[in-house]
Amino acid sequence: MSICIDLTPYRGKRVCIALSGGGDSVALFHYFKRNAAKHAIELTALNVEHGIRGAASRADTTFVKELCAREKVPLSCFSEDVPARAKKWGIGEEEAARRCRYAIFAAVLAENRADLIATAHHALDNAESVLLNLFRGASLTGAGGIRAFLPAEELVRQYLPEKKDVSPLYGKGIVRPFLGVGKAEIERYLRENRLQWREDESNGNTEYSRNFLRQKVLPSVKERFPRAEERLYDFSRAAREDDEFLYSLARGALEIGEECRIDESAPRPLFYRACVLALRHFGVEKDYSRANLEDIYALTSGENGKTIELPQALRAVRDYGSIVIYRFQSAQAQEYSFGAGEYDFGKYTVRILHGGSLGRGDGAGYRTLVLDASALPAGSVLRLRAKGDVFEKFGGGTKKLKAFLIDKKIPRRERDLLPVVACGGEVFAVCGVEISEKVKIRFGIGANVADGKNIYTILLTKKGESDKCIKT
Repeated sequence: MSICIDLTPYRGKRVCIALSGGGDSVALFHYFKRNAAKHAIELTALNVEHGIRGAASRADTTFVKELCAREKVPLSCFSEDVPARAKKWGIGEEEAARRCRYAIFAAVLAENRADLIATAHHALDNAESVLLNLFRGASLTGAGGIRAFLPAEELVRQYLPEKKDVSPLYGKGIVRPFLGVGKAEIERYLRENRLQWREDESNGNTEYSRNFLRQKVLPSVKERFPRAEERLYDFSRAAREDDEFLYSLARGALEIGEECRIDESAPRPLFYRACVLALRHFGVEKDYSRANLEDIYALTSGENGKTIELPQALRAVRDYGSIVIYRFQSAQAQEYSFGAGEYDFGKYTVRILHGGSLGRGDGAGYRTLVLDASALPAGSVLRLRAKGDVFEKFGGGTKKLKAFLIDKKIPRRERDLLPVVACGGEVFAVCGVEISEKVKIRFGIGANVADGKNIYTILLTKKGESDKCIKT
């Protein structure tokens, strides 16, 4: 038997073979079927009909159905209109087909129909990928070629972003058992076992970049360097190991949360990788370019507060020695009369309660504001800040509100989201931050501390955290 691969990593797993009907996938299917019982592998298969090649494509699916029925392996079939998808997405059919397949793979794993999906990518596929990536100007990540394991949680974040909890998917994913196997070995295995398969006539179409490399470039290379596939495989594995090590270091320069904060002093190779990790955190896997990474890096030498736009409504901003990547949220420009109640401002909710304690905060950066409403002018409202707003600080001293927020080191991205209590252009409270000297609780003559009639408490909370004070 010309192929010998270690199946012990799949012992006791539910393995689903991505079975197109082509020679590579048929060989993979046959190898797993022959060895499944020995390794306690529960074997299934799936087939995706892409709608590209008409009757020939449908005949491939029929072939797969007959093969699985004969081998008594459960099969799931899927159908996609890839030409329509490609047109809608504005991409080539080859890329559209890949996206459709991987969306299906993500769904199968998310629905717990398999632990692993095995694809028949082999050493020649990897060599083509490495060369394509290098010709397109890829980084060390691209030089790493095809990944031997693609985690399910990464797939789901990209293709099923509505699924928020990916923890049940840990350990699941896409595997490539043939990745170190040469194309010639697979062809020999097919012959030795007298296997039948379907030939995809589009494989000869050199309009596709991958086919061009396979048909026109690599044969000439292999005449001079017969072991080119193996050597490129060795190179890609070494590149991937180096890349993964650099990513592990990059995590030390990155704080991940609702916002991702990158140490701007990190060396460029680590900084770029920290950016990629931050983008992945927000579900951006493919829609960014090297130019985006360079633009983010350029912020490190820009002014504090300088902001750039990124794909999928993300922004990056220079923020006091760090670069912060965050999802932009526009505030809801509502205006409400001041009074007890709950008020929606998009990212934030303001709760105003009648009564309260005399404290202004818990000393840990949280601000539960308490004010004397009798000091508010008639017509005071709850709104977002406006150009020209002024504020008399607690303790005295009037400043423009913008300058006050800068002094408080409130990030620019938050300043327009924080509601204020104001009348005209004068602000009496910045929710979650501070009250004005003019509305502080006063003791002595004229104060209403005893009965609390004019005391109100203001709580700033994020959506879904209505009982928690928010650090600003």
